Amino acid sequence: ASASASASSDLFNPTVSQWHEIILETRGGSSTADANANASDEEEPTNIHNSTSDDTSPIDNDNDNGITTSTNTTNTTQPPTPLLLNFPATTPNDGSQTDPDGLPTRFLQMKKHNRDEAKAAFAEHLQWRERFRVDTLLSRPHPKYDVCKAMVPHYFSGRDPHDNVVFVQRPAMLDFEIMRRNNATIEDLLLHYIYVIEYCWNILDPGHDRIMTNVLDMRGISFRNMRNQEYVGFGKRFVQMMSANYPGRSYKTLIVNAPTWFHALYKLFKPLLRESTRQKIVILKAGEQQDVALKFYLGDSLPEDLLSGDFNTKEKKNEEGGDDGLDRSHRYFIPVDDEELCAPGPNSLMEFHMRRFCIAQLHAHNTTLQEVI
Repeated sequence: ASASASASSDLFNPTVSQWHEIILETRGGSSTADANANASDEEEPTNIHNSTSDDTSPIDNDNDNGITTSTNTTNTTQPPTPLLLNFPATTPNDGSQTDPDGLPTRFLQMKKHNRDEAKAAFAEHLQWRERFRVDTLLSRPHPKYDVCKAMVPHYFSGRDPHDNVVFVQRPAMLDFEIMRRNNATIEDLLLHYIYVIEYCWNILDPGHDRIMTNVLDMRGISFRNMRNQEYVGFGKRFVQMMSANYPGRSYKTLIVNAPTWFHALYKLFKPLLRESTRQKIVILKAGEQQDVALKFYLGDSLPEDLLSGDFNTKEKKNEEGGDDGLDRSHRYFIPVDDEELCAPGPNSLMEFHMRRFCIAQLHAHNTTLQEVI
C-alpha cells in the first residue's frame, strides 16, 4: 500500500501512533521489495489550488542564509520515502459538501450566517492556503522546527477534562536575539505556527468540530513589550492569521499571570477578535484563585510552570518599565529523547510525538534539524 495519505479519505483516518508507524515504515521498516513497490506506486498529491511550487522544498521562506540543512547525493543509498500528505481546506462532514457555495459551516458561523461575507472570508482563506502551500505543509521538511520552538515557548500540554487539546504559549518570552542568531525571521515563526496548528487538526486531533483550550501565560510581560514595534507587529499578525483562518476552534482562552495593567495591552488586540472569541476569554491574575481555576479548566494536563509564584516584586518592576524578570540566558526547555521523561508541559507526550513526526519527515527528505545556537 502507498504511504501517501489524504485528509479527504473516509477510509483512512489514522491515530497519532499509526502515523508514526507509517513514518517508521517509510524509513526502512518494510522489506526492500516492499519499499521499492511503495516508491513506484506513490503519486504526487494533488494541490487543489494548482500551485506550481516545489512541495518537497523546506518550509522556511529563505534558505539562502549560509546554513546547510541538506546533504546532497554522493550517497548511493536511496533515502527513505517521505509521506506525501495532502490536507485540503475542506474535510468530510464540515458542511462544505452540502453547502450551495461549498462553504464549511465554521466560516458561515464566523460571519453570523451572512453568506456574502462568509464567501469572501473563505475565498481569502483559500488564497492564504495557496500562498503558504498549506495543503502540503506537513509533507515538506521543517529544519527550523527546534529553532522556532526556542524562539518563543509554545506547546501542547495534553487534554483538558472535556478532551480538548490544551495549547500553552508564553508570548513575553519571544526572543528576537535567538531569531537573529539562527538566521530565522518572523515569517519563519508564523509558518511554523501554521505547521503546528495543521498538525493539531489533521493528525493529533482530526475532526471538523474539534476545539482547543488556549492558555496565554503573560508572565514577564512588560511595558517594554508594548513599546517594541517588532513584538507588537508579530502579535497582531499572529492574531489576525489565526482568527481569519481557523475560526470556531477555541473552547476557552485563559490569559494567566496577567499584570494589573494588562487591560491596556488587551485593548490593542481586542479589535482584532470577533465577539464570539472575546466571550471565551478568561483573564486571571497570579494567585491561589488562578491556580484553582487552572486545575478546574486543565485537569491533569496542568503544567507545573503555570502555577503561581511570587509575582509582587516582578509585577511592580514591570509596571515601572523595568526588568521583566525573565532569564533569557538559557533556552526555556530542551526536548527530551525518551518518552518515559514526558510530562504535561513543554515536554509532553504530544510534543514528543510531534517532534518525532517532524524528524521522520526530515530524514525521509535526507536532511536534519537545524541546531539551535
